[in-house]
Amino acid sequence: MIREQWNGGEWESHCRRLLAMRYDSRIQFIPARDGGDGGLEAFRLDGVGYQCYAPEEAYSLESLTLGQKKKIYKDIKRLCDDIDGTCRLLGDIRLHTWILLTPEFDSRSLVEYARKKSRKILAMNPRPRWCADSFEILVYTDEEFAHERSRLYGEVDAKLNIDVPPVNQTELSNPATTTLGERIDAKLVIDPSLASDPEWLNEYRNEMLNMYIRGQAQMSHLEREYSAIHQTVNRRFSMVLGTLTMTVSSMRDPGPEVMATLVRRLADGLQVDAPGISSVLCEQLAWYAVAEWLIKCPLRFRRVAA
Repeated sequence: MIREQWNGGEWESHCRRLLAMRYDSRIQFIPARDGGDGGLEAFRLDGVGYQCYAPEEAYSLESLTLGQKKKIYKDIKRLCDDIDGTCRLLGDIRLHTWILLTPEFDSRSLVEYARKKSRKILAMNPRPRWCADSFEILVYTDEEFAHERSRLYGEVDAKLNIDVPPVNQTELSNPATTTLGERIDAKLVIDPSLASDPEWLNEYRNEMLNMYIRGQAQMSHLEREYSAIHQTVNRRFSMVLGTLTMTVSSMRDPGPEVMATLVRRLADGLQVDAPGISSVLCEQLAWYAVAEWLIKCPLRFRRVAA
């Protein structure tokens, strides 16, 4: 299973947007830059605290769950070790719920750990002054904010489409573009059907270059006008393409059919991540990503034995 990888800053920014959209002025965010967040990223005025956590390099269920348990332990300990500081931060508010916001969790044991930790806090003598009588620790993903997430990544006029004119022959023939085409050729020529048909190879490579150059313009437009969508598109590309070099390097014929399958996988993923993007744009961006990968990936495909 390929896990979606967020870095800490991306996940924190994502969660803050979702929380701000739902709670508006009823939530207080805490800056981490000066002295750390002390175990809280934000708290609601009705007594709910939030901490964001994106495990990095959590490629297995075991490492993911262990990282999440350690995060709960560490941050609850911070709250308990600095009771005076926590109370100064919260004022008269008492926390009845502390929520770990994480991209995904798949283990029942994490829920059991959160319940056990909740009971331990309530059993402390004396109980921390910031802790309400009904205190509990919960684990959420952004699925709990499905409406806000849809607004964040899908709130565009109708279905977003970015029309970029096809690349003309002059641009395809300039030295810089020719060099890019040679890199694509070096990967694709090992496919017997392309190697035996130079005309088809030429057409296929030029279409890849066309998608690559147009995709650069489309991605620049997204970055300028729809930064949240641009971020989620890049994350999908990183998640899928990040493991692709190892996978494809072992294939004996990574030709057009493999490329088309990869494009479909990327396009389907984009439709889920950013429902405001048109299906046409999803497919165009997917072809751009594959073309960029063919140009930039360092591997040399294995040639099929005669």
